[in-house]
Amino acid sequence: MNNYKLIILDFDGTLCATHEAILFCIRRTYESLGRKIPRHNFTDETIRAGLGMENSLRTLSPELSNTEIQKLLATYETIYLQEGEQKSTPFPKAHIVLAKLHSLGLILTVVSNKAIAAVKVALENFKLNQYVSIVVGDTKTLRKKPDPMAYNEFIKPKFPSISPHEIIMVGDTPADLLFAQNIGADACWAEYGYGNKKACLALKPKYIIKQLEDILSVLA
Repeated sequence: MNNYKLIILDFDGTLCATHEAILFCIRRTYESLGRKIPRHNFTDETIRAGLGMENSLRTLSPELSNTEIQKLLATYETIYLQEGEQKSTPFPKAHIVLAKLHSLGLILTVVSNKAIAAVKVALENFKLNQYVSIVVGDTKTLRKKPDPMAYNEFIKPKFPSISPHEIIMVGDTPADLLFAQNIGADACWAEYGYGNKKACLALKPKYIIKQLEDILSVLA
């Protein structure tokens, strides 16, 4: 084993396949509010940037006021909890991988730009929550990845004896890889996820995995 003690996992595109669910819920959100649905390709590219939903909606609809964006966001989050969860699924062997990492004594955490309620519900539904020590998701006050706030205010205070050099961040978008850089941790790019390949490779992650199960080899 190497010297890693704590793993930070992204959610969308790393632990769970949610891309189609997100696309579906964005369409439903715009439809339900009677707004023109953004072009599919534009929406797809925006999601792959890993910006978080509020920033994604601002990118998709820059002409809208903050109040209108907040209404879109609230509608999206409601629709996702009601309909999106049914259209998402863990990546193959997610349960086996997390169980193995947990059995090795590694501390598992999840940091996502997704609404925290949706992340927690999904982890519970997929029975992955039993392996996770901390879940940090989008709230009104949390600055999103790649800002290091999630680490500085939630993970570091709970595990003060673990240095960033003993942490590995696993994620699929530039936001995840930059988050790792910003906290001083090693980055592992989940190539099978949704991030733009060129942009992610340009950030020179220490590791690249082609499927979730490959993280076991990285840590062996």
